[in-house]
Amino acid sequence: MKVLFSTGCLYYLPIKDIFLVAKEAGYDGCDLVINRHFNRPDYLDIVKECCEILPVYSIHAPFLKIDAWGNKTNAIVQTVRIAKELNAGIINFHPPSWFSAELVFFRSFRKIEDFQKSLGSEGIRLTIENMPLVGKKLMLMPYILNDYKDLIEYGLERNLDFTFDTTHLGTFGVDPVIGFLNFFKTGRLKNVHISDYTDTESHLFLGRGIMPAAKLLNTMRRLGYDEMITLEVSPEELPRTRQWMVKMMRYQLSLIRLHLGLDNHD
Repeated sequence: MKVLFSTGCLYYLPIKDIFLVAKEAGYDGCDLVINRHFNRPDYLDIVKECCEILPVYSIHAPFLKIDAWGNKTNAIVQTVRIAKELNAGIINFHPPSWFSAELVFFRSFRKIEDFQKSLGSEGIRLTIENMPLVGKKLMLMPYILNDYKDLIEYGLERNLDFTFDTTHLGTFGVDPVIGFLNFFKTGRLKNVHISDYTDTESHLFLGRGIMPAAKLLNTMRRLGYDEMITLEVSPEELPRTRQWMVKMMRYQLSLIRLHLGLDNHD
């Protein structure tokens, strides 16, 4: 099992700095979030240099528009190309959002019968992520397949693997252990985005919310889950000073590894 750090947690820092603090904190690698920096033609070369610091095992396809890449379907194809150059094994993407009027993406999404084959991802697994309710009062369902069971059914029909996000499921009030079990039994769960949550806050450090993190991690251990797990917390959860940033990241890693039964780093 690999414990990864999402670059989105520190998106405001230069990408090299993110990799350096993740390495110092002891993570096995990074989950690279594709952002608008990839509009720069030289940015991929910078990321390749970062892979000499820590490997990129998983890549999150962009959820913001990359002008040079066009629509979301083409953005996933471009992400596949990058994954091959970085030797990443997994690409994660969100289903279409009706709230954002992603109509072109929805039409493609509805027509594709085999995602791995249609998007040319030989040797790379495409995963689709369960999405949250949004809004503190109305709690809207802004995504296609917002119900995670519908998402699982769709993925199994269309040759997709899965990324399970604990905070996203938490917005529905569903026990994360039950959610994990449903994804795990498909045999297609490739990554777990882990963070804590409350009734009104999301992507918190483990221990800052109501999620039974120890129970969830121990369930993963007992069932033999051996794919990736990614710490994906809000940037506001991390201190701005490097020393304390690394300490907090290391503490979270130690907590995860403890309950997964992994040897902790010093």
